[in-house]
Amino acid sequence: MLRINSYIAAIILTQGHLSGEVWDTDIAPMFQSNCVKCHGGAKKKKGLDLRTYESLIKGGEDGPVIVHGSAEESQLYRVLLEGSDPHMPPKDQLNKKDIEDLRSWIDGLNAVPIAKKETQSKFEIPANISLVQAIDFAMKRSWSEQGIEPSLNSSGDVFCRRVYLDLIGRIPSRKELDHFLDGKSPSKRAELIDKLLLKNEHFSYMSEIFNAILLGRESERKKSRDEREKNGWLNYLEWVFRTNRPWDLVAKDLVLSRPNEGVESGASWFLFEQKNDHPEMAKITMSALLGKQIQCAQCHDHPVSPEIEQRHYWGMVSFFSRSINVQTNKGIRVAERATGGYSKYADLSGKSYPSELILFGSEPVKEVLDASEKDHSDLYVSVPSKAWFDKKNKEKKGYNLIKVDGAPVPKFSRRQKLIELAFSDNNPSFAESFINRIWALFLGRGIVHPVDLMDSAHPPSHPDLLRWMGRDFANSGYDIRRLIRAILMSRAYQLSSYVPAKVKPLPQTFSYHIIKPISAEAFSKSILIAMGHYPDENGKFIHVDSEKLRREFAVKFPDLFPEVYSPTVQQALYLSNNEAIEKLFISEDNFTLSIIERQGSNINKVKESFKLILGREPDPEEIEAGTRFLDRGSESLKQFCWTLVSGSEFRMNR
Repeated sequence: MLRINSYIAAIILTQGHLSGEVWDTDIAPMFQSNCVKCHGGAKKKKGLDLRTYESLIKGGEDGPVIVHGSAEESQLYRVLLEGSDPHMPPKDQLNKKDIEDLRSWIDGLNAVPIAKKETQSKFEIPANISLVQAIDFAMKRSWSEQGIEPSLNSSGDVFCRRVYLDLIGRIPSRKELDHFLDGKSPSKRAELIDKLLLKNEHFSYMSEIFNAILLGRESERKKSRDEREKNGWLNYLEWVFRTNRPWDLVAKDLVLSRPNEGVESGASWFLFEQKNDHPEMAKITMSALLGKQIQCAQCHDHPVSPEIEQRHYWGMVSFFSRSINVQTNKGIRVAERATGGYSKYADLSGKSYPSELILFGSEPVKEVLDASEKDHSDLYVSVPSKAWFDKKNKEKKGYNLIKVDGAPVPKFSRRQKLIELAFSDNNPSFAESFINRIWALFLGRGIVHPVDLMDSAHPPSHPDLLRWMGRDFANSGYDIRRLIRAILMSRAYQLSSYVPAKVKPLPQTFSYHIIKPISAEAFSKSILIAMGHYPDENGKFIHVDSEKLRREFAVKFPDLFPEVYSPTVQQALYLSNNEAIEKLFISEDNFTLSIIERQGSNINKVKESFKLILGREPDPEEIEAGTRFLDRGSESLKQFCWTLVSGSEFRMNR
């Protein structure tokens, strides 16, 4: 797949002291924010397209708009100046920095080659090294090239808390933290990672996280948590991580919806929940499994990513347009008709086109069936029941189920063709999108950011590493556990979040650990741990309704991959005025408070509070402030513990 970097390398012969990165960091974002609404995928006024460098050089109806090496002679630059006539944007004025960036960039352009040349990587990652070594190699080279000194490794207590939160969705108990810190093994970090990856709590936590990743929060999309549980969706996800099911098989389970009986039946819920809404099936499959947003190309080509065209949106919908929810004697399924599903779409000019089976980056799939042919039993692998052909049983949005003995399987399956195109080694974006999401989950941001915008407008920060990891993931048989372990063992993951440099490097350098908010699931369970409630080996809490608390937190803290973290007023009010939270601090079962109260002096109480809740020793200033607070009276201890739990340090994974 071509990215903006590829266009730069392919078209510009030389740019003096300026590099193609200036386009990525300054010029392209400026055009996207101010210009592509009229000069992009939806509209191309005067024939000018400003989405890529290639289309910019091509110019518009009146010819080229820039003169290489001279901004003053370039029409594109002149129309941006204050007082120009015509003036762009028509009703606004770009700030001086944007205009100056464009002037410097145009002045630095020297020549345009006649033919394209292949993009060359900055460096090659050696082939015969482990995945951990490849990550460390790429990061070290990247830091060296940018003159960045990475942070030191995180301390033992910080690492232990971090990996517990990331892998099993809770902070460690004081006993678990002390056990790790007291360990003498030089490989104790690796041993802890391996231990947590095999805990039942890990399988359960990952099922919750991927429930949100794949289908969205129940609160976000008005979906019923109870329906997901009832129909085996969460059990299926937990089984995926317990058995380390290869990710390509998971994707096929979800989209084909022809599972075996038992726990695998839950995979059908992925499409079934869309209630026969074929565009929604296409949208969620592309976003959750391929890391792309295609809904912006429904009415026109993508406004900022020219490689995503309107025909790709309707092509993706066509792969699902014969799908229909059914009730079988083995449970719910999403069956597929052998005929129908033909449609047309129109562009903004009103011109219509027939939809075709096409996936972004691939050639159209030829369908041999005559469009006029009626549905009949010879078109199926096995003869469907009579109810399947009943004229009353037409596709309708909602849960209007056809009851059939088994889900009919057509001899030509559109969804099967999609699987062959999308979830294979021939489509590197499949492996890369999963890697990018896992990377973001553990390191605070993806190699491509945001995680579901893997397109030419959002180039990867480390393209060579992402490609290498994608090939390695495919070659490993899409081994999820191996991938997670390697990322957590890498130096980038284990770095401290403290940055000693005066100028903090950009987060996409991964030269320090990005402090990130913990998930709703981790937050709710960690509060219980902090208040002295400990789960059994299956992660179940005995004395409290942890599921009710989780659901409340999922509504108030829904984001897993926030582009910019910003706590809300609703979140603050929930933590300060919620009955469930208040009960945790006044309950007789609050073992943490009882331990702290036995410490005698207020100084010792402050120290014990920090150890049990934040997993660290307080500094002298914190001891002094905490002691003054506890001197207020007997009720102050509960308020002090609440302050620690609701504070930013507890809320963040550092």
